[in-house]
Amino acid sequence: MIDILLIEDDRVLGGALAQRLRLEGFAVRWAETCAQAMDALRLRRPGFVVSDIRLPDGSGEDLYRRAMPYLGDTPILFVTAFADIGQAVRLVRAGADDYLTKPYDVDALVARVRALAHDPPVHDAPAGAEAVFGASQATAGLERDLQRLAARDLAVLLCGETGVGKEVAARHIHALSPRAAQPFVAVNCGAIARELMESQFFGHERGAFTGATTAHAGYFEEVGEGTLFLDEIGELDARLQTALLRVLQDGGFRRLGGRGDLRFKGRLVAATNADLQTRIAQREFREDLYFRLAVVELTIPPLRQRRDEIAPLATRFLREAAERNGMPGLRLDEAALAALLIHPWPGNVRELRNRIERAAALVEGERVTPSDLFPEQRLDAVAPVTLADARDLAEFDQIEHALALSGGRVSEAARRLGISRTTLWKRRRKQIDGENGPPTGDSS
Repeated sequence: MIDILLIEDDRVLGGALAQRLRLEGFAVRWAETCAQAMDALRLRRPGFVVSDIRLPDGSGEDLYRRAMPYLGDTPILFVTAFADIGQAVRLVRAGADDYLTKPYDVDALVARVRALAHDPPVHDAPAGAEAVFGASQATAGLERDLQRLAARDLAVLLCGETGVGKEVAARHIHALSPRAAQPFVAVNCGAIARELMESQFFGHERGAFTGATTAHAGYFEEVGEGTLFLDEIGELDARLQTALLRVLQDGGFRRLGGRGDLRFKGRLVAATNADLQTRIAQREFREDLYFRLAVVELTIPPLRQRRDEIAPLATRFLREAAERNGMPGLRLDEAALAALLIHPWPGNVRELRNRIERAAALVEGERVTPSDLFPEQRLDAVAPVTLADARDLAEFDQIEHALALSGGRVSEAARRLGISRTTLWKRRRKQIDGENGPPTGDSS
């Protein structure tokens, strides 16, 4: 199921759009501000983004700059009023996939989503892959610790900023452990609806609650004797914290609606980007659960402290993306590599992979350049000089957009814009050198 992030501050319009998209079979997360949208993007990468261009805490350009580290090749479509078309055009030129003007046909939006949306790739770290950590002095000790912990059946808490590779580290522990042949089950605790948490973790029997038409095995049961990875453990609901503590203490749990106890036989690895000590002090996280989870606590450093790893990681990610896209000759040019080395990487390794994937999907030719990796920087270079320039540019691009939608038929494009054919031609001619007369041959 395609996961759509809808960013719309109008509660009536946003609610209607979310309902329609869900009826079309999409999973929808709805954000009303730039801040909420960024929280959603950090949580997990969507398959499509639909965003209003005016939000209470920023513009479309503000959002695009902040979202780029988390988008990868996820398509993003902006929705704009006519007054903001100039900004929408700049965003498309900077790498956004499309825009729609208000009022727009929801059927047209659904068609664009179906044409462009995709499920983001899932990146595993299989045994035998290239070294995960240890390519720089900052992670040499971490790599040794992960190898030692793999052989010992202890609970591990992995700490670090979003995107540093906590799940990669957890998979590495699992792949090197005696449990490697058993399942690895990854759970994002922040992505599960609170009302579904108990069912997701413990499972349920048929008829346990309204809608439970079949029995369901939860995560504790699904993992068997493998490794259960609980990401963003700091987001776990207070009630589930108590239940998880009980499972870790006693090893037993029961399906919702079940009559007999089951045993948790797996190994637990947890991860967080939150300061759990602060949450404990604020009574948002149980201290006794923390001690159960953090038998061993490891911190993964951010990418800006591991700059020796940037070039080999970028090369590997580009090779993988090129193979998926059928472009075996794709490579980074020297300027692109230099740009990668000086970037601050707020999104860490996840941002690096996302930028490489987006560049590989959209690059023209076989060389990835800095502008392919950092398309949002084009926004600073294309802003018109005057308000009149902005208005003319927006008007021209809207005309071109209408012509494209109309298959080049001038009359139909004019009807879409609510102007005459002559007016359309005159306004278009202002922007095109060498236009000597009105268009001919359009019989529509």
